[in-house]
Amino acid sequence: MLKKKKTHFKEIPIEKKQNHHYCLKSFLITATIIVFAVIVLGIIYWQYAKFPSLSSPITKTYTWDYKETPYTLNETLYKSTAEYYGKKIKGIYSNFEENSISKYFKYPKQDKSISEVANKIKLSAEQGKLTPDQTIDLTLDYVQSLPYDEIRAKTDLTHPRYPYETLYEGIGICSDKTLLTVAILRELGYGTAVFMYESDQHMAPAVQCPTEYSNYNSGYCIAETTAIGHKIGIVPELDQKSLQAVSRAEVPTFENQIKNPLAPKILSTPKIYSKTSGNIYQGVIQTVANEKEIAEISVYLGQQKIRIDASEAELTRLKRELNMYDTQENIKKYNSLVPTYNNLVATVKAQIEEYNQKVNRYNYLIKQ
Repeated sequence: MLKKKKTHFKEIPIEKKQNHHYCLKSFLITATIIVFAVIVLGIIYWQYAKFPSLSSPITKTYTWDYKETPYTLNETLYKSTAEYYGKKIKGIYSNFEENSISKYFKYPKQDKSISEVANKIKLSAEQGKLTPDQTIDLTLDYVQSLPYDEIRAKTDLTHPRYPYETLYEGIGICSDKTLLTVAILRELGYGTAVFMYESDQHMAPAVQCPTEYSNYNSGYCIAETTAIGHKIGIVPELDQKSLQAVSRAEVPTFENQIKNPLAPKILSTPKIYSKTSGNIYQGVIQTVANEKEIAEISVYLGQQKIRIDASEAELTRLKRELNMYDTQENIKKYNSLVPTYNNLVATVKAQIEEYNQKVNRYNYLIKQ
């Protein structure tokens, strides 16, 4: 029987012609990706790698008061460095807030400005025999003393400056001063965060503090920077016209405080970004105690003023009556009324003395 022969050959597939349109499309996509990558790498290089040589130096002198003691800080800054930061990408973008903020705390290793400022503040604090918490208060007073840039507040709230730029310009809006404060506090070893009050178009730095004393139960205490006098842990109110936070220190006496014409807005609850952990600021404990006493004194002064006004009105009435008896030469009635008048004079003097003591205490606490 014959066997069937098996073939060892395979069919040769029909040759496919190359699709030139497909190749062109692939080439264009690849080229686009390469170009895009080059651009991105170029931006990254320009943003972070190309730090300029130091040129056109200026010496900035910052002066401020802390607990009625003057402080001075001198720092050499460079126009070339300021221009370098001026060309960097700015802005805090919706849905990318964390990354947008974090870029402001990334400095080339050649830039030692923030650490230098922090060390000089620390040295001044040591010379003044300040505690670590008072050093943080000193730092806050320093940034608060930088003028608020009202022009930029009306024209550009969305592109904060880098901390170096704020040092160089010596002026800033809330976001500029916030980022500078956070940068310095980090150098001093403290935990920090950024409070973003989006609906209020406001930003404030925060320092790590005991949770039970923290704002919004966040573990961080607000450190408002827009004006002199704000205390760590005390949420300010916002002047809707200037977008600056209102501080009692701007109207330090009790008499001016009750006459303050501002109609500030209570800040909304913020979103919290860029949290770091570190040393914990304990000074808020005393601040809260002071605020409680301030509130109690305010109530007392308001009530005492009503009592003093009533007593003075009664003195005025008695004085008129005495004058009438004197004119009538009614010595008997005159003399009988004199003890009542003198007793009331003594009462009013005591009321006023107590009032003034409380006012002095109030004004002292406001400045702490």
